[in-house]
Amino acid sequence: MTSDETPEAARAAAARGSRRRERTRALLLDAAELLLSQRAPEEIRIEDVAAQAGISPASVYVHFGTKDGLLAAVTERVLAVATEALRSAYAAQVSPLERFAGVGAAYLRLLLDHPAVLRYLIVTGERGPRTEVEGEVVARFSQLRGEFEQSIRDAVETGAIRQVDPELTSYFLFGAWNGVAALALRRDALVLSPERVESAVIEAGLVLLEGLIGNSPPV
Repeated sequence: MTSDETPEAARAAAARGSRRRERTRALLLDAAELLLSQRAPEEIRIEDVAAQAGISPASVYVHFGTKDGLLAAVTERVLAVATEALRSAYAAQVSPLERFAGVGAAYLRLLLDHPAVLRYLIVTGERGPRTEVEGEVVARFSQLRGEFEQSIRDAVETGAIRQVDPELTSYFLFGAWNGVAALALRRDALVLSPERVESAVIEAGLVLLEGLIGNSPPV
């Protein structure tokens, strides 16, 4: 604060500076997430992120220190969104059948809204995690897959759906959602728009639910 600056003016200036820093940080995170939906992490450069955000490369270093710091921050943000979305679906006060269906819808929405998640899972699945951040992605989604398995088990145990192996069914559905959602990332004739992906999964999901419910014992 200068000698002729009031405390109120100093606080206002500090608040403006804080908001500006937060906007810049958000722009860089958004740019990095977009690039992560298109490329493997090792193919992304600081300059690419800065150009996408319309900000100087120096700003990336100011806010995140290194490229690894930036990728760690964007990954943690996406993981937080994924965890909140899926655990909200798990915790919903609805019937086991509705919870089972709701978790599937929430996971698909996550993949379509944040394709960087899907790209991360594809890349780490093909070559294995190479960094602590990538290991955290795999660990978090393994935990969420386990929670989805429990939602299937609950539906089976209450008689809402017929007897199936909850673990194998959770892996099948996890793989099916990832595979269909990955069609939106293709760059060839097999590409499917996010809207068509969602319609395909809904249609297939209704058929699946009909089969699971139709053979379930009466409650």
